[in-house]
Amino acid sequence: MYVLSIILFFAYTWSFGFGLGLLARESEDFLERNIMRVGIGIGAVIALGLLLNLLRIPIDWRIYLLASILLVCLRAYIRYKKEANVLKIPKFSINLFSAIALVLFFMSFYMYAKGAFSYPYLEDDDSWSHALGVKYIAVEKTAFEKTAFGFHYTDPYPPAYDMLLGIMHQTNSSVYWTLKFFNALLASLSIIFFYFFARALTNSPRAALFAAFAMFSMPAHLSHFIWAISITMPLFFVSFYSIEKVKDDKRWWVISAVAIAATVTSSPSHSAYFGIFLVIYLAAKVLTEKKFLIYGLAAALAGFLLSFILWWLPMIMKHGFGGTLSGLGLSGTTVLTTPGTGDRAYTMADFVFAKSVNMVNNPIGIGLVLSLLVLAALVLLVGKYYGELKKNKAMVLAAFLIISGILLFFLSQNYVKFVEKKDVQSLERGTVPFLEFLSDQRFMVFILLISLFVFTLLAIISYKKAEFREKHLIVVLLWFIFSFYAVNAGPFYYKLSPFRAWSLLAVPASLLAGEGMSMIAGLARNLAGSFVKSGRILAFVSLAVVALAAYGVIMTSFVQKYAVNTDERWPAGAFWTSAEEIQGYVWIKDNLPSGAKVFTFSNNAVVVGMDKFTCHWCENVRVYQRSSFNETAGQSYEWLKKEKYRYIVIDGQASRKFGINATNEKVRDFISSGKFKPVFGNNGIVIFEVV
Repeated sequence: MYVLSIILFFAYTWSFGFGLGLLARESEDFLERNIMRVGIGIGAVIALGLLLNLLRIPIDWRIYLLASILLVCLRAYIRYKKEANVLKIPKFSINLFSAIALVLFFMSFYMYAKGAFSYPYLEDDDSWSHALGVKYIAVEKTAFEKTAFGFHYTDPYPPAYDMLLGIMHQTNSSVYWTLKFFNALLASLSIIFFYFFARALTNSPRAALFAAFAMFSMPAHLSHFIWAISITMPLFFVSFYSIEKVKDDKRWWVISAVAIAATVTSSPSHSAYFGIFLVIYLAAKVLTEKKFLIYGLAAALAGFLLSFILWWLPMIMKHGFGGTLSGLGLSGTTVLTTPGTGDRAYTMADFVFAKSVNMVNNPIGIGLVLSLLVLAALVLLVGKYYGELKKNKAMVLAAFLIISGILLFFLSQNYVKFVEKKDVQSLERGTVPFLEFLSDQRFMVFILLISLFVFTLLAIISYKKAEFREKHLIVVLLWFIFSFYAVNAGPFYYKLSPFRAWSLLAVPASLLAGEGMSMIAGLARNLAGSFVKSGRILAFVSLAVVALAAYGVIMTSFVQKYAVNTDERWPAGAFWTSAEEIQGYVWIKDNLPSGAKVFTFSNNAVVVGMDKFTCHWCENVRVYQRSSFNETAGQSYEWLKKEKYRYIVIDGQASRKFGINATNEKVRDFISSGKFKPVFGNNGIVIFEVV
């Protein structure tokens, strides 16, 4: 059944992307065309799910299969009408750089999957809640909650992640495998989607490939942690790839709108960040192109409008505006003043030196060599355009001083000194002296000012020279400035879950590293050209420099990233009461039949996450969990038989909830009644079979 789910995933996504490909001209590169069909298809699958959900049509895998077949047949029919030979194999070409990027995807997937399946449980807390949401959508075939017993990650939480995995879970029996496998797959797909986006943005396969390699190696770009951000980042790149393709064919704006709609219904923090990145992108494009980008703006507006109609408006109508914000974790705050659970102040070492022991949900760090490449890109860009800097020195310096003054004023006035924690009180805005702010945040200010100077230089060159070819760097630099602040925003008033912004910083950092590597390789080739004229030798020198840099990146970034993502010691969550309790649930997963009904008085998520079943969303089950612990064994037996539960668990979490004496008495009552057979027990859990 697992193989069937994998086949169907690619069948759905490729077919939907294949069908949408009717609307615009696709790439001539065989790999780009078909891989990006999968990416576009992921967005389309989510958009269709939102539409079915709104219309109260079941979100059922058979509807997706039928739609996939119809889309393929439709395109075949249209081709037949044009060419009269459906079976003719089209000409195709495979770009070497695309093939290498595909290898990076497979290596990434191996790393993530190896780590995900290296321990016999779901990790941390988020994954168990996602297990409930995925199971609910798989069984009930809706993303709208039917009862008052809510889920953390559905309704009003954006449902894209749980909905996609719920569809995939409908064709296999294991929510545990579905979460681990498809989460690793989605995180890995972000690498190759990023490559094709970077190639479209930079128009340089070489720079795009090294940028993709940088992202593949960078610890800050995702782990195999199970959460909704794993789907936001691939959709992030699909959306920007689609917008970039508008310059080749204006009809891509429709495809872009579908991808954007899916992206902004995927996760609260990163959907918001995506919106900010999109605004920066469009503003920078208007600045550099000196014209109103009507199709790019149309794609953005249509995408946001579509997501609003399909999800956000129904949520506001159901929960109210305040209730919707509360469901997103924004109660009592605004979107742009939201702290994160893992926030802290960072130093230069946190960026430059990657660590083999890291956060599991959003690892931090860039790595020494990648950091040097980013810095090299900034410095070499100034050197490359030094002649233009001398010509426009007054304008560049005046603009830089004005913009940097505004930036420093904003930062100093919103600096609150301390990262917000339960036991730490931040200072009031505007009360920290300017020199104290500069002293505390000197590393951040230094990087921001360097980046801002390079941006100012390139922006003025772009404004004055219509033939300027590196306009994309203006977008990248603005992204870098914003995301570098976003990561460091913990001790500032304005922030949006700063520790989660590391994966966003990885985007412009990777693009700048790719640019730096391209320029260094070019300099090495030019330097060698001063001594030799052989094209082969020059190519060898350039390749040797790239290989040396790649080795440095591997040793200072990827080795540490691999260690974190394949570590077998990822925690199972903070809610467990003992290792024995975890061992008991692992025993349940490995020894009881898949899908067996198991009742617990405490935590339904661990039952569902270990591939057993309890109706978390059924009112009678939730009421019985709360009110029946003190019933006799006979009364419990009658209810369990009526509801067809085969097993019941009494664990450490029940003891914490009801008290150790009442829990021990419950266990003794079950054993003495003869109606319950103990099948496993230790100090953390007792598992009974209902006789």
